[in-house]
Amino acid sequence: MKFGTSLVVLGLIATVFAQCVISEQEALMNLYTALGGDFWTDNSGWNTGDVCTWYGIGCNLDGYVTDIRLPANNLTGELTSDIGCFPYLKSLQLNENEISGPVPDAIGFLTNLKYLNLDNNRLSGPLPVALCNDEYLQYIYLGHNLFEGEIPACYVTSFTFVKEIHLDCNLLTGDLLDFSGYEYMFELRSRCNNFNVECPAWIETSDILVICTGSCEDCPIPDTQCPEFIEVEDCGLYYPIEAVPA
Repeated sequence: MKFGTSLVVLGLIATVFAQCVISEQEALMNLYTALGGDFWTDNSGWNTGDVCTWYGIGCNLDGYVTDIRLPANNLTGELTSDIGCFPYLKSLQLNENEISGPVPDAIGFLTNLKYLNLDNNRLSGPLPVALCNDEYLQYIYLGHNLFEGEIPACYVTSFTFVKEIHLDCNLLTGDLLDFSGYEYMFELRSRCNNFNVECPAWIETSDILVICTGSCEDCPIPDTQCPEFIEVEDCGLYYPIEAVPA
């Protein structure tokens, strides 16, 4: 990570740390409220008894939250900085929901996180730079959202043990950075963005499986912002996020 970026990330983390004076139970309930918990498909046990018995929540032997698993559970709304208040969290799975808005910088406080799945939501804004503080991440799934801008440079240096990174089906621009320096990485998904080069030269000599081409029919990209390199007449394989077919 570059020195300047390091200072920014550390500053963000220090801010989050100062804000996390609430209990994990309070943080979970704040997220419950922000993400429409009363309308979740399954909210069994929430706000009653031990948090470790709540649907989708796993804990270690000391009672600290280690898993938040709520995929395909009708979560709506935006993530709040409370997401950073779980220092022992190892797995965060919020995929297949309708979460919108940017990813809070507080995501960078999850320094024990190994598995992150935010696929198939409506997340927007830039890819979170603060994520680079979570150096133990092995699986990073950010595909099928509305992220835009360039891939942060720290994404190719910060995750020592990373195995998979999914960035497909977004609105990313700039260069598809060279991820070949990662020792354990075996898959990168980058298709259906608007990178300068769809499949850059470094891919030819890398052992990483890079999925950089293929149909974009299932990508939630507004039809007014179709990537130019996708040769689809009238953007026929795209549909507006507001009118996703059943």
